[in-house]
Amino acid sequence: MSNDLDIIKKLENKLGRNLQNRCKLNDMEQVIELLLHNLNLQEVPLEIIQLKKLQILDLNDNQLSEVPIEISRLQNLQELDLEFNNLNTYPMEMSQLKSLQFLNLSRNHLSEWYVETSKLKKLQFLDLSSNFLNVLPIDLVELGLEIYWEQDYSKNSGIFLENNPFKTPPPEIIKQGKAAIIEYYNALKNDKTTKEQVIIVASKIRTELQIPPAQVIIGQSLNESKLILIGDGGAGKTSLMKRLLGQDFNPQESQTHGININTLSFKYNDSNVKFYCWDFGGQQIMHATHQFFLSKRSLYLLVLDSRRETEVEYWLKHIQTFAENAPVIIVINKIDENPHFDLPQQRQLKQRYPNIKYIARISCKTQQGLNELKQAVENIVPNIELLNTIFPATWFKVKTAITEQAQKTNFASYENFVDICQANGITKESEQNTLINFLHDLGLILHFQDRWLRETNVINPQWITEAVYTIINAPQLAGHGKLHREQLKNLLDNEIYPERKHDYILELMRKFELCYVLNDNEYLLPDLFPNQEPDFDFDDEEALHFILEYDFLPKSIFTRFIVRMHQHIVNNTYWRNGILLCDSNSQALIETIPNQKCLILQITGQQKREYLTILLFIIKDINRSFNQLKITEKIGLPDNPQITVNYSYLQKLAQNGQTNYLPPENPEKSYKISDLLGIVASPARSESEVMQMLQKILNIIKSQDIKEEKDLLNHVNEVVKLNPGLFGVSIDVNALIKKLWRKEKT
Repeated sequence: MSNDLDIIKKLENKLGRNLQNRCKLNDMEQVIELLLHNLNLQEVPLEIIQLKKLQILDLNDNQLSEVPIEISRLQNLQELDLEFNNLNTYPMEMSQLKSLQFLNLSRNHLSEWYVETSKLKKLQFLDLSSNFLNVLPIDLVELGLEIYWEQDYSKNSGIFLENNPFKTPPPEIIKQGKAAIIEYYNALKNDKTTKEQVIIVASKIRTELQIPPAQVIIGQSLNESKLILIGDGGAGKTSLMKRLLGQDFNPQESQTHGININTLSFKYNDSNVKFYCWDFGGQQIMHATHQFFLSKRSLYLLVLDSRRETEVEYWLKHIQTFAENAPVIIVINKIDENPHFDLPQQRQLKQRYPNIKYIARISCKTQQGLNELKQAVENIVPNIELLNTIFPATWFKVKTAITEQAQKTNFASYENFVDICQANGITKESEQNTLINFLHDLGLILHFQDRWLRETNVINPQWITEAVYTIINAPQLAGHGKLHREQLKNLLDNEIYPERKHDYILELMRKFELCYVLNDNEYLLPDLFPNQEPDFDFDDEEALHFILEYDFLPKSIFTRFIVRMHQHIVNNTYWRNGILLCDSNSQALIETIPNQKCLILQITGQQKREYLTILLFIIKDINRSFNQLKITEKIGLPDNPQITVNYSYLQKLAQNGQTNYLPPENPEKSYKISDLLGIVASPARSESEVMQMLQKILNIIKSQDIKEEKDLLNHVNEVVKLNPGLFGVSIDVNALIKKLWRKEKT
């Protein structure tokens, strides 16, 4: 028996587990693969280092708090998986693993990175996502691998960094990729002047930038953020903002029908901190626009009216969906009129929404509780990401110049931005692009690369917000949603919105998927469709019924779906909560039931399963742009569609060898699980069938700025990655997309 098998025997005795199915041997009976995942290990057995030929070591999903430096002796190790442990550090000695190609350290507690990654010449894949890294070491940037924010195991190489609290560079820079990160570090490296704020970075960065250990990289903290007031109309958001600004209370305060933006300043740690206070109108019709202005780099004040019931969880999910885990203060207003009102089950509410930082009880009229609220805001300042974002000095000067310019004008040309950059020493076009995309991601300006939008920068976001709100609240559009371009002359103030910018506003609304084009001069806004369902024929006897139940259904999902599918609408058959579509030999009736938080798809025709796949692709693609949506997919029983069954539950039953399903609502009749699953997905689709579906999907999503093959690949892969069985086959979808793209371009 070989020495390696003796070692495995020792490991088996030590762990009390049989490892025969967890190790792989080569012809010489030497262990080349060892799988020790999910064994609840609290330390790495040092016997492993005696396995000199070991190439793959999987320690995923254990309780490891450290990696012994002895592991670095495994000179043949090519893959090391340490995902989902409790590692606080990763030893710098691991730089000695010269053969390492794959390293997974995601879902640990790493806060710093000391490994000299440049020595790992063969490294192709490094996953550091879901840790506590504040600084991205520059030697990782120079490793030669592309850098991605989102984790994606379909990629064979790259560095993956999502879900880390990066400050240097900020996530918005990292998301732009390696070139943008290099531009950011170069800008920091070139800073020579005195700055207001310092950041201490990892020793490796100090070395790479040739900065002595006693010194630090100096940058300037933004010290600016958004404070967003949100809640039902009439809850007192405007009155609260005025009180925070030190203004008088007006008992006749009118409701906000757009957005008010003011500036609130206070001292924090001897620095001036500035909040841009965004007071949103609470009317339901405006909720669809929130997706463009709510961000996680903000502090939210959820204002409730103590005199009436409010769907608190609706608003908390609304914030969570658009702003992830941004800090929230719940403000119960008007307690002078209802002093006994309080939120029920506050402890459970905070458990479900840990981003709730404080619950305030105030009266804007009497000022009761206002001082405590202001103190709570100051206490939360360290938790607001945007305040701590570090700008290189030259970038900060450009930002300041644009902010000052925004006091006088609402928009400027891209050439104007280039001039400001050059005046402040930013001459490289690549650095200018990185900076303007950064400012856009932070919400300080609006800049888009689309052909009709790229030459205009909105430097005052309130300008475009007010324009959109004015249009969607126009009485003359209510009930039909048809907008003629010429109407903008009367709807918008021509001094603020000159006619030459009307096309820009309409094009931006199209990009935001708030409207679609009927012809050269007419647009339709689905949010303004009639409430009444029109008369139409739809034979639902043989229809396929598919339901998507959401824990929270953002209003804009159905609006955006209508915009994307508008070319499939049958004879203008649409209303506020429904739409009739047609494709080849199939018809689809799609309805949303807001109170039930679900989308109902009924599809008839010879290719109803194929059409369902296309419709689900579009819906899932829209869903991707929202955070933390929980969706349950159900199918209606063919002879009784009012009874539904969880689709994934049926799949699990089939995987476990079950053949029949007995619905609890009607236990007198059972159904073949294969028949129920076959209602939705075909077990075997040919390459040509999948190609046809992809072609139709491409035709639908062409409006989404798909310029290159890689854009289409990324677009489709993001949906397929989350739903691998969407097309019902194990065909190489990437290969089909490439073939389809070449066909499109010839």
